Amino acid sequence: MTNPMHTPYTQHFLKHQYLWATTLLVGWFSINILVMATTTILEFERAGESIPAWEPFCWEISSQVMILLLIPVGIFISDRWIEKRNLKAKLLAHAVLTIPFSAAHIAGMVGIRQLWYTVMGSHYEFGNLWLELLYEYRKDAQSYLTIALIIVGYRLIVRRLQGEASYLAKDEGSENTEPESPPERLLIKKLGREFLIQTADIEWIEASGNYANLHIKGSIYPMRITMDKLEKLLPSNFTRIHRSTIVNLEQIHDIQPLDTGDHQVTLRNQQMLTLSRRYREEFKTLLSLR
Repeated sequence: MTNPMHTPYTQHFLKHQYLWATTLLVGWFSINILVMATTTILEFERAGESIPAWEPFCWEISSQVMILLLIPVGIFISDRWIEKRNLKAKLLAHAVLTIPFSAAHIAGMVGIRQLWYTVMGSHYEFGNLWLELLYEYRKDAQSYLTIALIIVGYRLIVRRLQGEASYLAKDEGSENTEPESPPERLLIKKLGREFLIQTADIEWIEASGNYANLHIKGSIYPMRITMDKLEKLLPSNFTRIHRSTIVNLEQIHDIQPLDTGDHQVTLRNQQMLTLSRRYREEFKTLLSLR
Protein backbone atom coordinates (compact mmCIF):
# COMPACT_ATOMS: atom_id res chain seq x y z
CA MET A 1 0.00 0.00 0.00
CA THR A 2 1.86 3.07 -1.22
CA ASN A 3 0.34 6.30 0.00
CA PRO A 4 0.07 9.04 -2.64
CA MET A 5 0.86 11.68 0.01
CA HIS A 6 4.42 10.39 0.15
CA THR A 7 7.18 11.59 -2.17
CA PRO A 8 9.69 9.06 -3.52
CA TYR A 9 12.09 10.23 -0.79
CA THR A 10 9.68 9.61 2.08
CA GLN A 11 8.69 6.27 0.55
CA HIS A 12 12.35 5.25 0.41
CA PHE A 13 12.86 6.52 3.97
CA LEU A 14 9.95 4.50 5.34
CA LYS A 15 10.95 1.38 3.42
CA HIS A 16 14.62 1.56 4.49
CA GLN A 17 14.41 3.09 7.95
CA TYR A 18 17.36 1.17 9.42
CA LEU A 19 19.56 2.13 6.47
CA TRP A 20 18.62 5.79 6.87
CA ALA A 21 19.10 5.72 10.64
CA THR A 22 22.50 4.04 10.35
CA THR A 23 23.64 6.40 7.58
CA LEU A 24 22.56 9.48 9.51
CA LEU A 25 24.25 8.28 12.70
CA VAL A 26 27.51 7.36 11.00
CA GLY A 27 27.49 10.66 9.10
CA TRP A 28 26.82 12.66 12.24
CA PHE A 29 29.58 10.91 14.21
CA SER A 30 32.03 11.21 11.30
CA ILE A 31 31.49 14.96 11.19
CA ASN A 32 32.00 15.13 14.97
CA ILE A 33 35.28 13.22 14.66
CA LEU A 34 36.57 15.52 11.93
CA VAL A 35 35.52 18.73 13.70
CA MET A 36 36.75 17.74 17.18
CA ALA A 37 40.07 16.27 16.00
CA THR A 38 40.95 19.23 13.77
CA THR A 39 39.90 21.64 16.55
CA THR A 40 42.37 19.97 18.91
CA ILE A 41 45.16 20.24 16.32
CA LEU A 42 44.39 23.95 15.78
CA GLU A 43 44.34 24.62 19.52
CA PHE A 44 47.81 23.11 19.89
CA GLU A 45 49.06 25.21 16.99
CA ARG A 46 47.57 28.40 18.49
CA ALA A 47 49.43 27.63 21.72
CA GLY A 48 52.68 27.26 19.77
CA GLU A 49 52.84 23.54 20.41
CA SER A 50 52.71 20.53 18.12
CA ILE A 51 50.94 17.19 18.30
CA PRO A 52 51.02 14.21 15.93
CA ALA A 53 47.86 14.42 13.80
CA TRP A 54 46.98 10.79 14.52
CA GLU A 55 46.58 11.38 18.27
CA PRO A 56 43.47 13.60 18.29
CA PHE A 57 41.93 11.39 15.63
CA CYS A 58 42.68 8.39 17.83
CA TRP A 59 40.95 10.07 20.79
CA GLU A 60 37.86 11.03 18.84
CA ILE A 61 37.49 7.86 16.77
CA SER A 62 37.85 5.60 19.82
CA SER A 63 35.21 7.58 21.68
CA GLN A 64 32.71 7.88 18.82
CA VAL A 65 33.07 4.25 17.74
CA MET A 66 32.25 3.03 21.25
CA ILE A 67 29.19 5.27 21.44
CA LEU A 68 27.99 3.98 18.06
CA LEU A 69 28.39 0.39 19.26
CA LEU A 70 26.50 1.11 22.47
CA ILE A 71 23.50 2.77 20.78
CA PRO A 72 21.85 -0.52 19.59
CA VAL A 73 22.39 -2.01 23.05
CA GLY A 74 20.74 1.00 24.67
CA ILE A 75 17.80 0.88 22.24
CA PHE A 76 17.28 -2.84 22.94
CA ILE A 77 17.32 -2.33 26.71
CA SER A 78 15.01 0.68 26.47
CA ASP A 79 12.48 -1.02 24.19
CA ARG A 80 12.53 -4.26 26.19
CA TRP A 81 12.37 -3.01 29.78
CA ILE A 82 11.86 0.76 29.97
CA GLU A 83 9.32 1.96 27.38
CA LYS A 84 6.38 0.22 29.03
CA ARG A 85 6.88 2.11 32.30
CA ASN A 86 5.41 5.45 33.32
CA LEU A 87 7.25 8.72 32.68
CA LYS A 88 8.79 9.00 36.15
CA ALA A 89 10.11 5.44 36.04
CA LYS A 90 11.45 6.00 32.50
CA LEU A 91 13.41 9.10 33.53
CA LEU A 92 14.83 7.33 36.58
CA ALA A 93 15.81 4.27 34.54
CA HIS A 94 17.55 6.36 31.89
CA ALA A 95 19.39 8.34 34.58
CA VAL A 96 20.65 5.09 36.12
CA LEU A 97 21.64 3.70 32.71
CA THR A 98 24.06 6.60 32.18
CA ILE A 99 26.39 4.89 34.68
CA PRO A 100 26.89 1.52 32.88
CA PHE A 101 26.82 3.40 29.57
CA SER A 102 29.74 5.56 30.71
CA ALA A 103 31.61 2.60 32.18
CA ALA A 104 31.33 0.59 28.95
CA HIS A 105 32.25 3.64 26.86
CA ILE A 106 35.36 4.40 28.91
CA ALA A 107 36.55 0.78 29.03
CA GLY A 108 36.19 0.30 25.27
CA MET A 109 37.60 3.72 24.44
CA VAL A 110 40.71 3.22 26.60
CA GLY A 111 41.23 -0.26 25.14
CA ILE A 112 41.12 1.06 21.57
CA ARG A 113 43.50 3.91 22.43
CA GLN A 114 46.01 1.63 24.12
CA LEU A 115 46.03 -0.68 21.11
CA TRP A 116 46.35 2.27 18.70
CA TYR A 117 49.19 3.83 20.67
CA THR A 118 51.01 0.48 20.81
CA VAL A 119 50.77 0.13 17.03
CA MET A 120 52.17 3.66 16.68
CA GLY A 121 55.07 2.81 19.01
CA SER A 122 53.82 5.03 21.82
CA HIS A 123 52.16 4.65 25.22
CA TYR A 124 48.70 5.87 26.29
CA GLU A 125 48.11 7.27 29.77
CA PHE A 126 44.52 7.65 30.98
CA GLY A 127 45.56 10.10 33.69
CA ASN A 128 44.27 10.51 37.25
CA LEU A 129 41.72 7.68 37.51
CA TRP A 130 38.95 9.27 39.60
CA LEU A 131 39.31 12.70 38.06
CA GLU A 132 39.18 11.29 34.53
CA LEU A 133 36.25 9.02 35.38
CA LEU A 134 34.27 11.99 36.67
CA TYR A 135 35.26 14.05 33.61
CA GLU A 136 34.23 11.31 31.19
CA TYR A 137 30.99 10.52 33.05
CA ARG A 138 29.82 14.14 32.77
CA LYS A 139 30.33 14.01 29.01
CA ASP A 140 28.85 10.52 28.68
CA ALA A 141 25.70 11.38 30.63
CA GLN A 142 25.13 14.37 28.35
CA SER A 143 25.79 12.23 25.26
CA TYR A 144 23.43 9.50 26.47
CA LEU A 145 20.56 11.89 27.13
CA THR A 146 21.15 13.76 23.86
CA ILE A 147 21.09 10.53 21.85
CA ALA A 148 17.96 9.36 23.73
CA LEU A 149 16.16 12.59 22.80
CA ILE A 150 17.28 12.28 19.17
CA ILE A 151 15.96 8.71 19.00
CA VAL A 152 12.61 9.79 20.48
CA GLY A 153 12.39 12.62 17.94
CA TYR A 154 13.35 10.33 15.07
CA ARG A 155 10.66 7.83 16.04
CA LEU A 156 8.05 10.57 16.32
CA ILE A 157 8.88 11.67 12.78
CA VAL A 158 8.62 8.09 11.53
CA ARG A 159 5.25 7.58 13.21
CA ARG A 160 4.04 10.88 11.82
CA LEU A 161 4.93 9.76 8.30
CA GLN A 162 3.71 6.19 8.74
CA GLY A 163 0.48 7.04 10.46
CA GLU A 164 -0.78 5.43 13.63
CA ALA A 165 -3.46 2.75 13.88
CA SER A 166 -6.26 2.58 16.43
CA TYR A 167 -9.49 0.65 16.87
CA LEU A 168 -12.66 2.09 15.43
CA ALA A 169 -15.75 1.87 17.58
CA LYS A 170 -19.11 1.09 16.03
CA ASP A 171 -20.71 4.28 17.32
CA GLU A 172 -20.17 7.57 15.52
CA GLY A 173 -16.70 6.70 14.34
CA SER A 174 -15.10 7.27 17.75
CA GLU A 175 -11.99 5.39 18.78
CA ASN A 176 -12.22 2.49 21.22
CA THR A 177 -9.09 1.13 22.84
CA GLU A 178 -10.62 -2.23 23.77
CA PRO A 179 -13.40 -3.43 21.45
CA GLU A 180 -15.50 -6.31 22.75
CA SER A 181 -15.15 -8.34 19.55
CA PRO A 182 -12.46 -8.65 16.84
CA PRO A 183 -12.54 -5.43 14.80
CA GLU A 184 -13.03 -5.58 11.05
CA ARG A 185 -11.43 -2.19 10.45
CA LEU A 186 -8.76 0.03 11.95
CA LEU A 187 -8.51 3.80 11.83
CA ILE A 188 -5.24 5.22 10.49
CA LYS A 189 -4.19 8.80 11.24
CA LYS A 190 -1.46 10.07 8.94
CA LEU A 191 -0.23 13.60 8.20
CA GLY A 192 -3.46 15.18 9.41
CA ARG A 193 -5.70 12.80 7.45
CA GLU A 194 -7.69 9.74 8.47
CA PHE A 195 -8.56 6.61 6.54
CA LEU A 196 -9.65 3.05 7.24
CA ILE A 197 -7.92 -0.26 6.62
CA GLN A 198 -9.31 -3.77 6.81
CA THR A 199 -7.95 -5.95 9.61
CA ALA A 200 -7.88 -8.84 7.12
CA ASP A 201 -5.28 -6.94 5.06
CA ILE A 202 -2.70 -7.10 7.86
CA GLU A 203 0.03 -9.51 6.76
CA TRP A 204 2.02 -9.73 9.98
CA ILE A 205 2.73 -7.79 13.16
CA GLU A 206 5.96 -7.22 15.05
CA ALA A 207 6.57 -5.83 18.52
CA SER A 208 8.44 -2.53 18.79
CA GLY A 209 8.75 -1.35 22.38
CA ASN A 210 5.26 -0.44 23.60
CA TYR A 211 4.02 -0.37 20.00
CA ALA A 212 2.93 -3.10 17.60
CA ASN A 213 3.92 -2.49 13.98
CA LEU A 214 1.24 -3.60 11.52
CA HIS A 215 2.66 -4.64 8.12
CA ILE A 216 0.19 -4.08 5.29
CA LYS A 217 1.17 -4.28 1.60
CA GLY A 218 4.59 -2.66 1.99
CA SER A 219 3.51 -0.09 4.59
CA ILE A 220 4.01 -0.19 8.36
CA TYR A 221 1.50 1.31 10.78
CA PRO A 222 2.44 1.50 14.48
CA MET A 223 -0.26 0.86 17.05
CA ARG A 224 0.12 1.67 20.73
CA ILE A 225 -0.82 -1.67 22.28
CA THR A 226 0.88 -4.71 23.77
CA MET A 227 1.25 -7.85 21.68
CA ASP A 228 -0.60 -9.90 24.32
CA LYS A 229 -3.64 -7.62 24.22
CA LEU A 230 -3.60 -7.35 20.44
CA GLU A 231 -3.37 -11.12 20.04
CA LYS A 232 -6.58 -11.52 22.07
CA LEU A 233 -8.44 -8.92 20.03
CA LEU A 234 -7.51 -10.09 16.53
CA PRO A 235 -9.65 -12.56 14.53
CA SER A 236 -8.95 -16.29 14.70
CA ASN A 237 -6.85 -16.29 11.52
CA PHE A 238 -4.10 -14.40 13.38
CA THR A 239 -1.74 -16.31 15.64
CA ARG A 240 1.46 -15.77 17.60
CA ILE A 241 4.52 -17.51 16.14
CA HIS A 242 7.19 -15.72 18.17
CA ARG A 243 7.37 -13.59 21.29
CA SER A 244 7.55 -10.54 19.05
CA THR A 245 5.59 -11.74 15.98
CA ILE A 246 1.95 -12.34 15.05
CA VAL A 247 1.08 -13.60 11.58
CA ASN A 248 -2.01 -13.74 9.41
CA LEU A 249 -2.42 -17.41 8.50
CA GLU A 250 -3.98 -16.45 5.16
CA GLN A 251 -0.66 -14.82 4.16
CA ILE A 252 1.56 -17.87 4.76
CA HIS A 253 3.13 -19.40 1.64
CA ASP A 254 5.30 -22.17 3.11
CA ILE A 255 7.00 -23.39 6.29
CA GLN A 256 10.44 -24.97 6.52
CA PRO A 257 12.19 -26.53 9.55
CA LEU A 258 15.54 -25.12 10.69
CA ASP A 259 18.48 -26.89 12.33
CA THR A 260 17.86 -24.90 15.52
CA GLY A 261 14.47 -26.53 16.06
CA ASP A 262 12.62 -23.42 14.95
CA HIS A 263 10.81 -23.08 11.62
CA GLN A 264 11.06 -20.48 8.88
CA VAL A 265 7.70 -19.08 7.79
CA THR A 266 7.64 -17.46 4.35
CA LEU A 267 4.74 -15.17 3.50
CA ARG A 268 3.25 -14.56 0.07
CA ASN A 269 5.20 -11.30 -0.18
CA GLN A 270 8.44 -13.30 0.41
CA GLN A 271 8.84 -11.91 3.93
CA MET A 272 10.56 -14.51 6.12
CA LEU A 273 9.56 -14.91 9.77
CA THR A 274 10.60 -17.27 12.54
CA LEU A 275 8.25 -19.77 14.19
CA SER A 276 9.86 -20.41 17.58
CA ARG A 277 9.67 -23.76 19.35
CA ARG A 278 7.59 -22.17 22.12
CA TYR A 279 4.66 -21.58 19.75
CA ARG A 280 5.20 -24.52 17.41
CA GLU A 281 2.69 -27.00 18.85
CA GLU A 282 -0.06 -24.40 19.22
CA PHE A 283 0.61 -23.29 15.65
CA LYS A 284 0.37 -26.83 14.28
CA THR A 285 -2.84 -27.45 16.20
CA LEU A 286 -4.36 -24.28 14.83
CA LEU A 287 -3.41 -25.24 11.26
CA SER A 288 -4.99 -28.69 11.63
CA LEU A 289 -8.27 -27.08 12.69
CA ARG A 290 -8.49 -24.94 9.58
